[in-house]
Amino acid sequence: MEEYAIKKVLNNNVVIAQKNIKDYILVGKGIGFNGHKGQKIAREKIENIYVRQDLQGSSFNEILKEIDGKIVGVCEEIISMCEKELKVKFNEAIHVSLPDHINFAFVRIRSGVKIENPFLSEILVLYPKEYKLAEKALEMINSRFEIKLPEDEVGFISMHINAAAKQKGVSSTLAYTKKVSELMMFISKLMGKEFNKNSLAYARTVTHINFVLDRVINKKIIKNNLLDSIKKELYNEYDLAIKVAMKIQDLFSIRIPEDEIGYIALHLRRLYES
Repeated sequence: MEEYAIKKVLNNNVVIAQKNIKDYILVGKGIGFNGHKGQKIAREKIENIYVRQDLQGSSFNEILKEIDGKIVGVCEEIISMCEKELKVKFNEAIHVSLPDHINFAFVRIRSGVKIENPFLSEILVLYPKEYKLAEKALEMINSRFEIKLPEDEVGFISMHINAAAKQKGVSSTLAYTKKVSELMMFISKLMGKEFNKNSLAYARTVTHINFVLDRVINKKIIKNNLLDSIKKELYNEYDLAIKVAMKIQDLFSIRIPEDEIGYIALHLRRLYES
C-alpha cells in the first residue's frame, strides 16, 4: 500500500501530504517533527485524516496562502481533538472558518482592539460541552503563540465547534445565541430586574428556554399537570409568561403551547425569588 508523502509541514503534529495524487491533511503526534517534503509517513502514526479536495477547494487553498501555517496547524489539532471528544464528524467548513477567525483575532490583538463577547454567559449555558473544549483550544493556542487571546475567545470558538458538530454555519449558531440573549434582556425589562448573568438562576432560565425551544421546534409535546394551579396561584408570572411566549414567537417564528407557558411562569417566579 502506498504511503503518505509530506508536501508541507504545518507544525509538529500536522502536515499536508499526498497519496495517489490526492492531497490530505494529516494529524498525529509528532508526524511533522523534523519532517521534510517527500518524507513518507506510516499509517499507524496518523490519528486523523482530512481529504483536502473536499475542504471547500479553493477556500482552503487561500487559507494556506494567506495565513501562517502554524495557525492552520493548531486549528487542525483542535478540530481533531473536538471530533474525538464529541464523537462526531465536523462540517468541513470549519477547516476554513476556524483558522480564518483565529487569524483575525490575532490581527485585532496586534492592532490594540479589545476582543469582547457579549454572549459569553449564554454560550456557556447553551453549549457546555463545546465551551469546555473551547477552553482547551484557547489554552493550546495561547501556549503556542506569543500573543495571548482573551477568555472571550472561548465563546467564539465554542460557536465554531457547535456549528461544525451540527453541520451548519457559524452564522446560524450566532443568530440563535443572539436571539436567546435578546429574549433574556426582554424578560429582564419585563420584570424590572437586572439579572446577574453569572448566577445559577440566570443559567437555569437560559437552559429552560433552550429546552422549550428544542421541544417546540422538534414538535415534542409535554403535559403540564400544574397548569391550572399555576394560572391561579402565579397569575402575575403567568401573565408575564404569555408576553415572553409572544416574544419567542416574534424572534423564532414558533408558537409556544399553553403547557410550556406554564413552565415558563414557574421559572419567572424563580427569577423573582432569586
